[in-house]
Amino acid sequence: MDISVTELNTKKRVDFEGSPDLKEYFTSDVKDIKNLKVSGTIIDNDTDDYEIKLSIKGTLVLKSVINGSDVLEDFDIDYEDFIENLVEKYKNSSNSLDILPIIWENILLEIPIRAVNEGDTYETSSGDGWEIVD
Repeated sequence: MDISVTELNTKKRVDFEGSPDLKEYFTSDVKDIKNLKVSGTIIDNDTDDYEIKLSIKGTLVLKSVINGSDVLEDFDIDYEDFIENLVEKYKNSSNSLDILPIIWENILLEIPIRAVNEGDTYETSSGDGWEIVD
């Protein structure tokens, strides 16, 4: 999600909304993100700190640790922070900021340690040298 540095410098505020593509950030546990909606504001306070406010909503499609089936995990994140040297840290070209890393870091915090569906069962109860007793 690219933000115009020129607009931020001239208006001192940029409002944005969209559905960014985060596929390059997916891990083995994250299969997909459905209905991703990101909206927010970046404000230049004429200091080294930029104020950023984000609303991130969507549904994570995770891999069940029991049988690999899809587990849907809804998330609704409100993020607000002051980031020092935002332009220098997230500049991806001469005239834009890439805030995808900030969005992805906040989504990562919503991933449960162990994703399972309520009705998940083990596909096998025994294997080479092992079996489930109880």
